[in-house]
Amino acid sequence: MKKSIIFTIIILIIITLLVLIFDIGRKEVKTPENDINATSTVGMPIVVNNIKDNQIVSNPIKIFGKARGNWFFEASFPIQLVDADGNILASTAAKADGDWMTTDFVNFSAELSYTKSTSTRRALLVLNKDNPSGNPDFDQSIFIPVILK
Repeated sequence: MKKSIIFTIIILIIITLLVLIFDIGRKEVKTPENDINATSTVGMPIVVNNIKDNQIVSNPIKIFGKARGNWFFEASFPIQLVDADGNILASTAAKADGDWMTTDFVNFSAELSYTKSTSTRRALLVLNKDNPSGNPDFDQSIFIPVILK
């Protein structure tokens, strides 16, 4: 009787260890797909290289980065500077610095000059995926809070 209990316990321990060993290999690594400040660009449509959240910027604002090719239409996408009340202070178009007809990243640059001001000095840079279809299902935007100098 004792031998069968000990044998059953040993078998259960071996099965438990095997399950644990093989389960470890099935775990997936999660990536921060929607975090614009993530260090990895996996799953991200756009990365701005020279402006970070709440950075002080001066006029004109120069913007450099990379975006997936499908973010562009005719090698550009719109950028706006919006104040805390939703007023558009300025707008421009970012231009692709290479072949934009790809799903890979394409470097872009833009220069945004603003003449209007805001009392709070706080604003948002809004980088919009160009959506010539007008279908709201395809709209995407990246918001970067900035402080105007």
